[in-house]
Amino acid sequence: MRKILATIIKEFILLKRDVAGMALLIIMPAILIIVMALVQEEPFKEYQELRFDLLLANNDHGSVAQEIIAGLKQSKSFHVIDSLNRQPLSSEQMKILLQKGSYKIGIEIPAGVTAEMVNLSNTVANNISKKFGADAILPTRKPRDSNYIRMYFDPVTKQSFRASISFALDKYVTYASSASLMKRLEKLGKAADTSVDTNSFQKVLQGVGIREEPLNNNGKDLVYINSVQHNVPAWAIFGMFFIVVPISGHMIREREGGSALRVTLIPNVQQYVSIGGILFYTIVCTVQFILMLCIGIWFMPVINLPALYLGVHPWDLLPIGISIAFAATAYGCFIGSLFKTANQALPFGSISIVILAALGGIWIPTDLLPIVIQRIALISPLHWGLAAVDQIILRDGNIISVLGYMGVLIGFGILLWLISIFLNNRQQQSVQ
Repeated sequence: MRKILATIIKEFILLKRDVAGMALLIIMPAILIIVMALVQEEPFKEYQELRFDLLLANNDHGSVAQEIIAGLKQSKSFHVIDSLNRQPLSSEQMKILLQKGSYKIGIEIPAGVTAEMVNLSNTVANNISKKFGADAILPTRKPRDSNYIRMYFDPVTKQSFRASISFALDKYVTYASSASLMKRLEKLGKAADTSVDTNSFQKVLQGVGIREEPLNNNGKDLVYINSVQHNVPAWAIFGMFFIVVPISGHMIREREGGSALRVTLIPNVQQYVSIGGILFYTIVCTVQFILMLCIGIWFMPVINLPALYLGVHPWDLLPIGISIAFAATAYGCFIGSLFKTANQALPFGSISIVILAALGGIWIPTDLLPIVIQRIALISPLHWGLAAVDQIILRDGNIISVLGYMGVLIGFGILLWLISIFLNNRQQQSVQ
């Protein structure tokens, strides 16, 4: 019993010596709780409570189109954007903006939608009129299948989001369809009749529907929207940043063991040691990234999941992976230089990666976060890494389109690497 009590006292004394490490064990989880609560506040609301920018290209200009647009503009769910630079938005402009990720949702009302709806309504109204012994008086023609409202999404958006928005948009199309039928019936004086065949109503309500269309002619932005396309690269990036744990642990052990001090005593060596460490761990993280992508390509089909699609320029993912690996390695060096003990570095390093992942869109798309959190998310290197990968995989981008993202990642890495060198030098000077 005395030995157990002595051990408890010993551990308490050791922990008391590292007040900063003890404080981090309390502060970091508290920060994590606050961040996760803020991050998940908006997604926990129903989509009807959120407001989304909706691009709208109106090529019909008929009464049904106007009914749909009026309903969307009155909705609390959508902010309708139907013009750019005081000019009506074209279908081509809408697709370009969605492909770039500037907006998330777009719909196109093709020419002929109103005419098709009027024709279907006239057909139903005439059938009802015949049922009461009157002659058909409204003009009709054979129905067409090509007139439907087209819905487009940014290729990065998740399937659950698409389904929810599709349901909301379909509500306004159905309302416009029913309004058209009521007008036809009023012309025949049958609007108040309650014995109308419900199948006839159903034909009209389904006559002009809404369908999701691919942004690309090859249709790949629909085929490859699945859990694998998001989760494999997202969690691969998340795993790369956990290199902070071994890097910071090794740096602290080297300082405590005295080997770091011995290196500084050798002339003109320390800078080469720092470069060698950065290169080694950057290579390790890059290999890790490649292996995770290989798992997505070859192992996911083995467990009956879709294979990972790498886009039309898959080799452009390699420099992106190197940029992410460099940023992750530099962050590990920064944490290892900033803290003096493992009790301080490891909790801070691991929990901070979770926080940066939450801000960076690894769990929840940043577009669903509050505006303030979206701006704070720009400090997360995981945000820039995931955006670059999505640009190649889902938006069919190339190396030119991701240079800005890579520049941020490399700049982030260089800044933290230089800070870590400065902090290391200061610590070694204080020891000497």
